[in-house]
Amino acid sequence: MRCAGKDFWPELLGAKAREARSKIESENDLVKVGIVKEGTFVTHDFRCDRVRVWVDKHGTVTKSKTQDLKNAKMAGQCVGKEDWPELLGAEGTVAKETIERENSTVKAEIVLEGTIVPINIVRQCDRVRVWVDTCGIVTRVPTIG
Repeated sequence: MRCAGKDFWPELLGAKAREARSKIESENDLVKVGIVKEGTFVTHDFRCDRVRVWVDKHGTVTKSKTQDLKNAKMAGQCVGKEDWPELLGAEGTVAKETIERENSTVKAEIVLEGTIVPINIVRQCDRVRVWVDTCGIVTRVPTIG
């Protein structure tokens, strides 16, 4: 299930809550924005009409999306950007940093071509493998999975 309109704002990381609320509401008028302090207990129900903007004790945004990663996995969809064709041929460490910056819900791992890795039957929304050659250059399009 995919929600209508934009549902992920990684560019707001580090912004102030008021600024984030304003930007989100201007980019998707189908959602209501809730500001939540990190560590606060919240329900884990999936709702397309809600965006939680998580903030630290200083009111600085630490994440903002319509659902958390756990709910995304349960719904069979991944949150945020899912592939990075522009990184093909880039340096692996730069690709890893770029991926984790552009989608804070994933952890990128650098894998040397020829390495045997387990194949998952279920798509993993929290992992991106960055395949590199012996010179550390990306050889495949990094994709969530």
